Amino acid sequence: MNTTHRRFRTLAVVAAAVGAAALVTSCSGTFEKFDDSKAYKKTETFSFAQASNGIDTLPSWVPAGATGIDEVIRTTGNERILRMTANIAEIDHNSCIARPTVETRPASLSAQWWPTGVEKGSSFQCGDWYVGEKDSFVYGYRPETVGFVIDQLDKK
Repeated sequence: MNTTHRRFRTLAVVAAAVGAAALVTSCSGTFEKFDDSKAYKKTETFSFAQASNGIDTLPSWVPAGATGIDEVIRTTGNERILRMTANIAEIDHNSCIARPTVETRPASLSAQWWPTGVEKGSSFQCGDWYVGEKDSFVYGYRPETVGFVIDQLDKK
């Protein structure tokens, strides 16, 4: 009996070890390591020849006649930057308020077409967007509200 019990126990230990080894090797081969340097940095870029092409993506205040529209959207938050060729006078003033000066956090998104600090020159607030004009382009900036709320809570 003692020999049978020992064989059964040895067989069980070997089977468990083989199963664990198979599980470890199969998982490491099918899953990539998580790269936390990319966490919270996911963005999508959109370009539209005219506003009607981006009707499902663009904010409602974008003029119907806008052309050459470029937008970068943070997919893990709310921040967005936008550039278009448009007449700023054609912005939907029912949803926008003129602001002589705007104080906002700097954009953390970037694009080759986004001038550093352009959000500080905004002259309108359209909902949670800051909109301004520079060098014949209209720029829109929607700041990250998730981080802002957390920052405000940390200050209390």
